[in-house]
Amino acid sequence: MTHLQTTPVPSAISKTPKELRQAIERRKPVKVGGLIEHWDARRWTFESLRREVGDRLITAMLGLPDNGALDDIQQAYEKTLTLAEFLNEAEKATPGNACYLGYSRPAGLIPNYERACNFEALTNVSRIRTDTRLWIGSAWTCSGLHSDLKDNIFAQIYGSKRVVLVPFNQTPLVYPYIDNIVNSRVDPERFSAEQFPRFIRAQVYATTVRPGELLYIPRGWWHYLKSESPSISINHWFGSPIPSSHFMLLLLRLGPLYLGRTLLDMIRYSVLGHSYRKDFFFTPPSTGERLYNLLRHGNFSRDNDPVADG
Repeated sequence: MTHLQTTPVPSAISKTPKELRQAIERRKPVKVGGLIEHWDARRWTFESLRREVGDRLITAMLGLPDNGALDDIQQAYEKTLTLAEFLNEAEKATPGNACYLGYSRPAGLIPNYERACNFEALTNVSRIRTDTRLWIGSAWTCSGLHSDLKDNIFAQIYGSKRVVLVPFNQTPLVYPYIDNIVNSRVDPERFSAEQFPRFIRAQVYATTVRPGELLYIPRGWWHYLKSESPSISINHWFGSPIPSSHFMLLLLRLGPLYLGRTLLDMIRYSVLGHSYRKDFFFTPPSTGERLYNLLRHGNFSRDNDPVADG
């Protein structure tokens, strides 16, 4: 395995969102502490959730590998159980056996969630086209290196997570999957320079996000998150998505193999109606399906916008 050279993510401690808003305007990542200490959500712990909503039924993933790559389709890991049972499993998880309740809407799980946090006051951005999600998991949960459509504020409530970031304009250096250009084949913590030589040239940022800290991830930036301990996080997507033209230019940069596979998958999964195998972590549509949406609906990311399924 190759040792990865990284640059620390800029950080600040502030009682006002000035630094955060400036970073959003520049679309540069920043970690900020001191802004959410007054949130009710800061009082959430595994014990408090077990006590207050432990009897709620949830569908979570158990027995996950710890590198972000799934050995089977996502549904094979899913199990319905009470939140208290899940939290018990998460506290005793071991490497290669992680547990995750991810991508869930907190309003459907936690009473009075609407008063628990306030992302809009931090971003100064309208609620239009925003989405907020809750992530609860054991140590060793791992997202894999991937890219999102929109600007993202990630709030760490309980526990800590390691984060690796790579700018969107360096996408060819992170070796996207040939059928899904928003997921990377590179494990930034355990990668082989022989297998992925271009990744060594990428500008890689890294940080650890701890309780009470926010991380701003600009839209499109590749990010990898791994829990260092049992963890509770909230993320908030906001603003306008990456334009379709950016993805089309990216496909041209990636070359004929990607273009050919995208056209084939457009026919396979959209025209012929075959099912795309969902074996990434919270799998987005294939690039071919997204190209079909661009041609038919004028929106490359029509089915990859988290707001759209709300």
